[in-house]
Amino acid sequence: MDDITQLAQKLGVAIGQSAQSVSLRNARKQLDAQPDVKKLTEEFRRQSDKVAALEGENKPIEVEDKRKLQEINDKLVANDVFKKHMAAQVEYVDLMRKVNQAIGKAMADVEGK
Repeated sequence: MDDITQLAQKLGVAIGQSAQSVSLRNARKQLDAQPDVKKLTEEFRRQSDKVAALEGENKPIEVEDKRKLQEINDKLVANDVFKKHMAAQVEYVDLMRKVNQAIGKAMADVEGK
């Protein structure tokens, strides 16, 4: 079991040192340095949660709520720092997907599937 834990630690270090992780950390720092973008991100999350809650309760979603969500989204996607952060997130998630696939394949090979 200790061997597995040690391998997991090595994998964690390798992931943390990957270009994708470094890029995501740098993008997050740039995003954190822009309070206006952080505020917009939080507004988007709140508005999105509100719309999702209304949908979940089968209540009507007002045109104003949809318009506000779209307006916030438009502001976010127009921001270069936000776009870099989103692109870095996509690359990181893709890396993690590949890691999970590789682990799954290796386990399936061992199990003879």
